[in-house]
Amino acid sequence: MACGRGPLTWRARFSAGVPLGLLFIGLVVGIDVRLLRWLITQQIRPQQLNFLAFVAGFLVLLSVPLLVILVYQTLSCLTLRYHLNRDGLTTRWLGARQVVPIRDIQRVLPGGQLGGPAVRRKGVRWPGHERGEGAIPGIGRTFFLATKPIGGQLLLITPGRALAISPEHPEEFMESLAARQELGPNRLLEPESGRAPWLTWSLWKDRTAGVLLGAATAINLGLFGYLCARFPGLDEQLPLHFGSQGLADRIGTKAELFALPIIGLIILGTNLVLGLLLYRKERAGSYLLWGAAAAAQALFWLAVLGMVY
Repeated sequence: MACGRGPLTWRARFSAGVPLGLLFIGLVVGIDVRLLRWLITQQIRPQQLNFLAFVAGFLVLLSVPLLVILVYQTLSCLTLRYHLNRDGLTTRWLGARQVVPIRDIQRVLPGGQLGGPAVRRKGVRWPGHERGEGAIPGIGRTFFLATKPIGGQLLLITPGRALAISPEHPEEFMESLAARQELGPNRLLEPESGRAPWLTWSLWKDRTAGVLLGAATAINLGLFGYLCARFPGLDEQLPLHFGSQGLADRIGTKAELFALPIIGLIILGTNLVLGLLLYRKERAGSYLLWGAAAAAQALFWLAVLGMVY
């Protein structure tokens, strides 16, 4: 707890939430490193690619959004703070905040007095980190922003919803809250729930963008998977280019076929970045870039099929 002219700031109670989050991150990174090491030393360098190599690379790719979620949730747990003043309680974590006006807090109930009810939850939860919506029998709809299980939480009962928190020194927190309620607010606040800025981007709800980017990504990954699956059975030397008369004028190794999906991946990444830069001012331009990226992947598919058959 910190005290000064401004509001009292309470840290969340220490828990296993951050250590466990770091452990989960370390496990995912460790698995990724082992998969990449195997992929490079056993598959790519000796040019012994097969479909198992694609599966290993795909698993590493799938772990990236998982790592983003784990890092965000771990940092959320680490930065969780409760700011209390005469006007209300503001809970902050990693760019997001939840505001509860002081006049809306009807009572504070220690979670230990509930007798271990069966709490229904949705959202992210692991030991020492509880964040998301839920429902507590006898209390109703509850939003959890805590680092302790229900028995170590304080439930701030407000009209329509409760807020479950876990400040350090909960008895002192309750005394400070009661003192500020007696003084009354300096100004009237409105309930507020603000998410981290990057979570509010309209892009996440844009179906057209999702279809275009999803199609481009799926076609590109499909080409990588197809080549990996066909690689063991392909001839070592293949025609890679045909002249105007339909005759092969360039012969190369089968490993050179991967240049096409790699170029496609570069096009996809470049158009993704350019589209994101245009998105707010010229959404149609973003769609055009992402659609062109998807079309390019399809053309590379046709080129590969022409070479291997």
